[in-house]
Amino acid sequence: MIDLAIVGLGRWGLTLVESVQDKSDRVRFTHVVSRSPERVGAVANRLGLALLPDLAAALDDPRIDGIVLATPHSLHAQQIVACAEAGKPVFVEKPFTLTFADAERAVAAASAAGIVCAVGHNRRFLPAIIELAAAVRDGRLGRILFAEANYSGNVAGKYAADLWRVAPGESPAGGMAGAGIHMLDTIVQLLGPIKHVTAYSSRQVLDVPMDDTTTAILVSQSGAAASLVTLMATAADFRLKLFGTAGSAELRDPETLVFTPVHGEAETRTFATVDTARAELEAYADAIAGHAAYPVPLNEVLWGIAAFESVSRSVVEGGTVAAPVEVAA
Repeated sequence: MIDLAIVGLGRWGLTLVESVQDKSDRVRFTHVVSRSPERVGAVANRLGLALLPDLAAALDDPRIDGIVLATPHSLHAQQIVACAEAGKPVFVEKPFTLTFADAERAVAAASAAGIVCAVGHNRRFLPAIIELAAAVRDGRLGRILFAEANYSGNVAGKYAADLWRVAPGESPAGGMAGAGIHMLDTIVQLLGPIKHVTAYSSRQVLDVPMDDTTTAILVSQSGAAASLVTLMATAADFRLKLFGTAGSAELRDPETLVFTPVHGEAETRTFATVDTARAELEAYADAIAGHAAYPVPLNEVLWGIAAFESVSRSVVEGGTVAAPVEVAA
């Protein structure tokens, strides 16, 4: 059994803990790091978590096999480096970092220390996306020409002005850090590194200082392009469609994938519902135990952060911006 400490027991941190606690025979949480024990004490007690005052205490505890970071995005880089320096495996919620430079620094530290560094792109564990990636690899769709993606929802009235997610810099380009990052990761997984980005973002209706309407056009180094939309004040939507020379594939929801060949009938496949939070944490535990490599390659994490930062830069600077040239390596 792999024993983990969670840093950040907010909404998603709690989701991560509850996905495996008393459910998995491979991984569990034993500690929670919090500077506000009065806030998390009751929940920690219910889940059987011991309280620790800071990350340093968790890194010094030999009973803890790995760290899980569900903290504000701006803290990730320094916390990953701290884990690397302590030789402790780390799992990081997306986005990995806010800038490509920080991502490179964090990956370099983890690689130099030889630790497991896992990123919580939980949608990669959906059977439908696993099958979609296989279809791209084996050429069933031909050459990929274009992708359309949308991940939207409704946070109007749910985000308070003092929530860390709406603090300046924590969520550049509106919902891109909280929702769009899922589709952005899938785009780089399927199309490869992004060459340049043109993006637009605005706040039309939200009361909190966060954009609610964001769209981007991304062009990959292979020549395939993608459109990505993320809205924060509308009905929930989770959709991706790939267009290739031999046909198209449409992810209509997390469990439904439709293949439409250029010649022939469309095929709809429905996949089992999977707890992707549990799946990613068990994969992290397997990597710590040495059973298998974590299935999100760090080079693709770097591609994603290069594209993520480019979206933010395009929104601020206007026009088309080039993704970091280092990605080409």
